[in-house]
Amino acid sequence: MDVPEHVLCLNGGRIVNKRMAMFIEGLRTDGIGVRILALPRGPWILDKSEQPTTPDRLCRMTAEVGIQPHSRLASILCFHWSVLPLAAMLGMLWRVPVVYDEHDHYELNTLEGDGSLLRRRLYSVLVRWIHRLFLPLVSLVTCIHLNQQTLKRHLEKWQPSVLEIHNYPSRIWREFPRSAGPQSTLCFVYIGGVYYEKGVGAASEAFLALPESVRRHAELHVFGDGDRQLIAELKQKSGVVVHNGVSPDVFRRFTANHSCCGLSLLANTPRYSLVGTNCTKLYEYLALGMPVIATRVGEFPDFISANQLGLLIDGDLSVTQLSHAMQRLIEDQNLFESCSLNARQLMSRDEMTWEHQWDRIEQTGFVPHRKAA
Repeated sequence: MDVPEHVLCLNGGRIVNKRMAMFIEGLRTDGIGVRILALPRGPWILDKSEQPTTPDRLCRMTAEVGIQPHSRLASILCFHWSVLPLAAMLGMLWRVPVVYDEHDHYELNTLEGDGSLLRRRLYSVLVRWIHRLFLPLVSLVTCIHLNQQTLKRHLEKWQPSVLEIHNYPSRIWREFPRSAGPQSTLCFVYIGGVYYEKGVGAASEAFLALPESVRRHAELHVFGDGDRQLIAELKQKSGVVVHNGVSPDVFRRFTANHSCCGLSLLANTPRYSLVGTNCTKLYEYLALGMPVIATRVGEFPDFISANQLGLLIDGDLSVTQLSHAMQRLIEDQNLFESCSLNARQLMSRDEMTWEHQWDRIEQTGFVPHRKAA
């Protein structure tokens, strides 16, 4: 009889982000128990995946999900650079594989950051030195795909076993049933953090700049939380609707009943100039059959143009360009339908799903999975 197994997941705070939640969901789908060890920062938030995580036990620094009695530790997953030294040491102590996932902390701390210049420099040095010292001690590094494999090439300096795992959506996104046909109103939608550098402010200005005769056939819907002042301003604008605290399922149900165009408007900052397949929202829009309006940053231009998925504007978030792109999609139904069909065809490919990405991780043998019957 097989001994039940569990995985220890280490994180820098008690908020489980979407990337970590999808890893946990992959483990739970295979019946593997999960113990989360997190630094006591922030509230416990475990509901970021498509199947929200319900803990069996929740303590100040730990959470347990689906751990069976007498199960054995099979591997360690580490999701934050600050706990990588601990993960590496525990892996050696307990003689189990350690997998480190680098999804955006390298970018945040070396390219963008926040706070004073001294703080940004300090965090940049810390991240690089922790990578240098402890990546050689792990079994596998998984990372997001950035433009020209920038992150992968950096990590390979310290660990040759690096696997790029793309932020593609679960199959549920492409399989979600659509209940509405073509409509006279086109909804421009955004999902994610509500910030100016993600084009949310520019989107509202561009929408309001549309001629009244055109704008009466459109709406702008923002799904997410973030900059409180920006959210308050958006709520005061006619035709702009803000949806706070909503789940992915609520977003999918909205788009199933409306004709929608997705907005992926990243500013041309040093961080976003590296964007590749790490922009989750772009692929969620496409899986739902939406045309997109995106900025010319990172890999967006080549990817969107090659597959004819929508329209592009410059990374300076020009309100005039964005307004013209919105108007074109409102008025050109053939363009809208063509881009929508291209999006669905692209995302129908198996490799464009999170499940396929998770299979690639399992095939390395460093995480446990359900044995074939």
